[in-house]
Amino acid sequence: MTAITGFEKGSGKTTFLTHALPLVRKAGPVAVFSIGVDGALKARDAGAPSPEIRVERGDLVLTTEAFARGSSASFEVLEALPGRSALGRLFLGRALRGGSVTLVGSEHLSVLADLIAQVRREGWAHSVLVDGAVNRVTQVAALGDLAFVFTARLDRANLARAAARIRHLNLLASLPVEPQPQEGALRIEGPLGPAQLSALPQDTRIVSIEDFTKVFLEPADLSRALQRLDIRVRRAFRLLCVAVTLRDVSRPECLQAVGEAASGALLFNPYEVAS
Repeated sequence: MTAITGFEKGSGKTTFLTHALPLVRKAGPVAVFSIGVDGALKARDAGAPSPEIRVERGDLVLTTEAFARGSSASFEVLEALPGRSALGRLFLGRALRGGSVTLVGSEHLSVLADLIAQVRREGWAHSVLVDGAVNRVTQVAALGDLAFVFTARLDRANLARAAARIRHLNLLASLPVEPQPQEGALRIEGPLGPAQLSALPQDTRIVSIEDFTKVFLEPADLSRALQRLDIRVRRAFRLLCVAVTLRDVSRPECLQAVGEAASGALLFNPYEVAS
């Protein structure tokens, strides 16, 4: 399972998803979900441009009855979700005919997590792609074991801020993994923030947290903490790449801003490669 999250609105999450779908589909049917609402019909309603999400026969989606009726694809219902969302009743459907579709996520992440687990358990799809929320890796982590892609559109105005976010995310994703904390490690359940850091015993050297989404420290605070602490995670979320689209910024300028340690995670203008 791969989740796609982004730096801010318009960072290219859904564009990345639409270009990744045909490549991932070569291995078999894809289950494609969203934490929010994504697709052409949603974009028209909002009055803003958005990439069209296209499914092919055999793919799985979570959407509403109303959006399914407006889709150029057709679906068989595999699972009807109980209750109703603000946009109507949700169902998990398998495409009988390819076409564009609007994805709708459940209002509760636990429902989406259970649905993804069922899809994987039943073998209904070879791969799962999730269009995640903007700058909300913590929400995506609630879906279970996954890898993730981070998208960012860099320009002169946001270069410094985006580069700092990429460096911080790469540092978090690089924390060493130790499923079973070694003897002497201080196991922390829940968040690791400034209050938890200040309350640590003076002789603490190794700290074990559930995963990197439990770190609630500013980049400078995390860097200082890592100078005196060995922070390890019990569960890993693998960062596949940071998909970067540049506007009025050169690649050398981007690399310099991001720094050598995080530059290996960058994938420049991946849509050109995919096309």
